[in-house]
Amino acid sequence: MSIPPQKLWELADRLRGQLLCLRIERYGRIIRRSKELTEALERFRRRSELLALCVCRNWLAAAASMTERISLGLRDLPYCSSRLEQAIDAGRRPVPEARQIYDDLQQTSCEFGGLCYYVEDDELAVTTEPIQLEHIHLGPFEIRLRIAGLANMRHSGAVYRIVALDPRPAAGHDHVTHPHVSDQRLCEGEAGAAIHAALQTGRICDFFQLVEAVLTTYNPGSPYVSLDNWEGMSCYDCGYVVSEEDIHYCTSCEADFCPECTSYCRRCNETTCLGCLNPCEVCHDHVCPSCQTSCPECGKRLCLNCRKELQCPCLSERNDEDEQQQRQPEQARQTNAATERPANIGQA
Repeated sequence: MSIPPQKLWELADRLRGQLLCLRIERYGRIIRRSKELTEALERFRRRSELLALCVCRNWLAAAASMTERISLGLRDLPYCSSRLEQAIDAGRRPVPEARQIYDDLQQTSCEFGGLCYYVEDDELAVTTEPIQLEHIHLGPFEIRLRIAGLANMRHSGAVYRIVALDPRPAAGHDHVTHPHVSDQRLCEGEAGAAIHAALQTGRICDFFQLVEAVLTTYNPGSPYVSLDNWEGMSCYDCGYVVSEEDIHYCTSCEADFCPECTSYCRRCNETTCLGCLNPCEVCHDHVCPSCQTSCPECGKRLCLNCRKELQCPCLSERNDEDEQQQRQPEQARQTNAATERPANIGQA
């Protein structure tokens, strides 16, 4: 999509106006940092005078303390001076004329096969070719530059955003549409300084090309989600993304888990997530819901084996009582038989 020449001139003029506002902000920064240096010098002067007074009055302990304060203040001077020098260098950057910006916008349109302007968002946008990093197809992206953001630019990442036109996010991370893009914000890495400089000097085409270069390059040292885990599956418990070969299915809650969040039932040996496993309060083995029950007397959680074998203390005591009750009639019968036998013998 191309922008009519008249509209392109209007946009070039607006971009230049934002850059002029940015220059005014740079001058303000020079003033603020000049004041910081002046205040540091004034503190240094006052401490020097106080040191002279301490020496004059033979206050040696105070003189030693003031010397340390002068030493600390001396370290502030190079820092304040360096910050002022950086601000002055930034203030010297030229603001291109509207004609230069217009030509740059035309070049951008040629380089990217078109330049878009979104009125409602006040954004200039270009579309990249479909991007593929290693074996992962990520689709095309739109790089959107917010014109009104140039005047108050503190960080280049807040002035533009990266929009996935055919989103293929990382598994379990819908906001990560590219290894270096999260919530439409680009992790610029080492290209950050160059992108920032291109925006501040109005080199719009260079800005878009630099951002595209970052999008088409994979840095394995600092991705939001690595390409190795891009097409994996997300653990239901911790959210960690693992490959499909390493994912485990819990037969109890019917969800997928990573190896760190799974174990197995000590009775049926079924793979079970840690959340579904519970310890038997008698043998302390961890069992799945299908292999656990409760004691009918005290309500303790038991595995099926302990319940079957009456391993719960309360069940064992009751079983002993039942056996004792069963023995008592037999013992009474045997006692009665023993007492009757001598009488019968005597009668015979």
